Amino acid sequence: MAIREERKQSIMDAALHLFAENGFESTSIDKIASHAGISKGLVYSYFKCKDDLLYQILDSGMQLISDFIHPDLTVEEFITKIETLFDSMTENLDFWKLYSIITVQPTVTQKLEEIRNEYDGMRNDMTNFFTKHFGKERVLEELIMYTVIIKGFTVLYVFSDKQNTFSNEMLKKVVINSIRERFATVRHCGLDPQSPEN
Repeated sequence: MAIREERKQSIMDAALHLFAENGFESTSIDKIASHAGISKGLVYSYFKCKDDLLYQILDSGMQLISDFIHPDLTVEEFITKIETLFDSMTENLDFWKLYSIITVQPTVTQKLEEIRNEYDGMRNDMTNFFTKHFGKERVLEELIMYTVIIKGFTVLYVFSDKQNTFSNEMLKKVVINSIRERFATVRHCGLDPQSPEN
């Protein structure tokens, strides 16, 4: 069983690399099998088709963040989750780099959206979390800001030629401080996110 899982992962790793390097459309099952050092038939014993292979790669990325947030998190728990996400990017740098490249390819974008629709619960949890802490009037603004911060971190760190230029710890500190300040603004201004006007 362990050998089967290892082989499946090796196929996914090979496909991820080729999808990122050559594009999804230009990568055939033959090329993936050759890159993984196995037969084409063996690839089909794990995956129904190239779309199924891509789906499972995209799904694995979504699963890494699917339990990232829920409405009842405290601010500190939320920040700890963000730190964990940053650490995951450091520990799995190659995966996140390749994953980020394939998710902006036009053909892949549509398929990714289909997978995201299966994670509606995660979207709702995130919306509810920010509504709880910032109120209905600011929830969209905060969701956008949070997305920009996380994507900005990914670009600066994952795609940096030299991670020493923007170290994980440096970026993490800047991002965490920025997020803390946004939550502190609500408390400092005495805003009540639960009030009707918010």
